[in-house]
Amino acid sequence: MLEINDIHVTYGRLRALKGVSLSVRQGEIVCLIGPNGAGKSTTLAAVAGGVVPHRGTIVLDGKPLAAGRPEQTARLGLSLVPEGRHVFGTLTVAENLRVATYMRRDRAAVAADYERVLNLFPRLKERIGSPGGRLSGGEQQMLVIARALLTRPRLLLVDEPSLGLAPKIVDQVYEILLAARKAEGLTLLINEQSSHRILKHADRVYVIRNGHIRLHDDAAKLADGEAIKRAYFGFGDEPAAADEPEEEAA
Repeated sequence: MLEINDIHVTYGRLRALKGVSLSVRQGEIVCLIGPNGAGKSTTLAAVAGGVVPHRGTIVLDGKPLAAGRPEQTARLGLSLVPEGRHVFGTLTVAENLRVATYMRRDRAAVAADYERVLNLFPRLKERIGSPGGRLSGGEQQMLVIARALLTRPRLLLVDEPSLGLAPKIVDQVYEILLAARKAEGLTLLINEQSSHRILKHADRVYVIRNGHIRLHDDAAKLADGEAIKRAYFGFGDEPAAADEPEEEAA
């Protein structure tokens, strides 16, 4: 469904991605794991059209995506849940959700999708008239996921869904993602820092560090966590060249 082939992304002199390749098959949950600054968010931003690789290709359903055209990727059925829970703080929950439907013309289907999403997120239904900025962190994460689902994506990119949330809330977020996958037939590409839940829910795992993919395998084959730990922390790697900055831009 998605093929990322040897993409390179730079921010000025900073090399954020240095030849990243990965694939996502229809119906899979694929997780990209790595430490802070590894290139995870940049990879998702490149797929969503937010940043433009200076080398490499990104192909969805066999067709190259136009670099830097997030509106095109959305129309092709790809939606990004960004890191940091970007809600419109002064808009109500209902208004935040309606924003996601503006480019849709199938108004009857929009109304049905709206009700279905609220049934998937009963807490949001309870807070439907509350401003987005007054929701808890977990509720805001639910809101941005619900908003993304209203675009009717086939492939959902989720950037750091557990960031800043209590473990109990993180479990709820993953339960919602799994329920959405089952109900909506979604394919998921998820970025994470922690491997605990990834190994429980993912079909395949990629480990990225310093802009390179260091490991790729089926999640079941990585269940003991040792190979992930070595790739994550770079045990046994050669030292990086001194002239290659390794941080990812903020």
